[in-house]
Amino acid sequence: MSGRKKGLIIAGGVVLLMIATVFAAVLLFDINSYKLKIETAVSGATGLDIRIKGKIGLSFFPLGVSAKDILVANRGSEILSMRSLKLRMEFMALLKKQLNVSACELVSPAVTIVKDTDGKFNFEDIEVKSPQERPEKAFGLSDLKLSKGSLVYLDKQTGKKTELKEIDLAVRDVRVADTAGSIIKNISFTGSLACKELTQKDLRIENLKAPVKAVRGVFTFQPLTMDIFGGKGEGELTADETGSDPEYKINFKVSKLDFEKLQESFGIKKMISGKGDLTAVLTIKEKGRTLIKNLNGTFSLRGDHLTTHTVDLDKILTAYESSQQFNLVDIGAFFIVGPLGNVALQGYRYGNLLYESQGGQGTIVQFISHWNIKNGEADAADCALATLHNRIALMGKLNLVNQRYEKVTVALLDHKGCAILTQTISGPFGHPQIGTANAVESLAGPVLDLYRKAKRFVQAGRCKVFYDGSVEQPR
Repeated sequence: MSGRKKGLIIAGGVVLLMIATVFAAVLLFDINSYKLKIETAVSGATGLDIRIKGKIGLSFFPLGVSAKDILVANRGSEILSMRSLKLRMEFMALLKKQLNVSACELVSPAVTIVKDTDGKFNFEDIEVKSPQERPEKAFGLSDLKLSKGSLVYLDKQTGKKTELKEIDLAVRDVRVADTAGSIIKNISFTGSLACKELTQKDLRIENLKAPVKAVRGVFTFQPLTMDIFGGKGEGELTADETGSDPEYKINFKVSKLDFEKLQESFGIKKMISGKGDLTAVLTIKEKGRTLIKNLNGTFSLRGDHLTTHTVDLDKILTAYESSQQFNLVDIGAFFIVGPLGNVALQGYRYGNLLYESQGGQGTIVQFISHWNIKNGEADAADCALATLHNRIALMGKLNLVNQRYEKVTVALLDHKGCAILTQTISGPFGHPQIGTANAVESLAGPVLDLYRKAKRFVQAGRCKVFYDGSVEQPR
């Protein structure tokens, strides 16, 4: 036998011996005896209270470690619970007495985020007791998986609760370029995200899916798809965390949404039914703890051949002269409740309008509710509807930051787009004023007698055009 062959045999024997030694160590080593030390070390490095209530296990093929029933808390408030955590390690690195984690899997993680009445989150004010244990150089994972996860977000300032269920995340080539800085701003990866259900009060979104990509703090979800308002939603979302003020961009469209489902999502009884399209192009900058103040973009809701329930608008509009009683702003609620939801209807009894008692059913031939938003103020750019015989438009602004109506006016139009009859709503969302009357009194009790006021707005010959948008006058 040649010396070369002998050398290969000896080298192979040494490798097998090392493998056998590691294998024996895995079998004989009781890692659970070090559980307390592991909890203390990880808690010190993260500043969080880490508890491993289940067993810690070691595996050989592939080489890895797992832990069951993990709890993570901050100052007594639970942030995360997890059924199990699995880490895969590099074998060759272990032979060199180095611990390199190459893959991570989280099974059934349940995240709870709470913002208290002072605006602080339950994961803030973390005290890192052992900062020296944090890695000082770039690191990465070949695979990161999260399965059957859930997230609950509770805002105690507003009382709103958002829940995400059945979250699955699978990403690869995870790299953190500089751990000395923010991990969010230095992480990069590619993968996919799926969420079975997202709920917030009456709003329900299902089958949310998107490929996800992160490049040094810029996260892109494209195409982002979901089932929402009885229709199909598709678009993209970009979150830029690189600057001092994070920026979020949304470009989204819901095709063939169900108006009835849209109203249900805002907790409103059925007033309109039919199909339509909703589009949103928004940019949000997170300065401090305020989002609405830095909201810019457009909202638009369109629909044709819709049905109004409990009221025939043409019958009501045609008979206003003989009845001399009517609230025009009631119809204006249709525009406001569209893309903006019930945020501007807090003190407005939409769905419990006076003319609901009139009975009947009507037709909206064409409907559009288009708003331009700048610094949290929504401007009615094109808000109008046409029935079989009448056309109504809305102008004005909604101050979403200060929660106020700003000179919102609803008008019944003639064929020139001039106002035949107008009515205004202004003041705080919670206590709006309709003309000189209180909104609650005029809507729940006696209505305004607008017929006498209408004569002021009817002009012969020339008139000031109130509306010249895309909704045409009925023939």
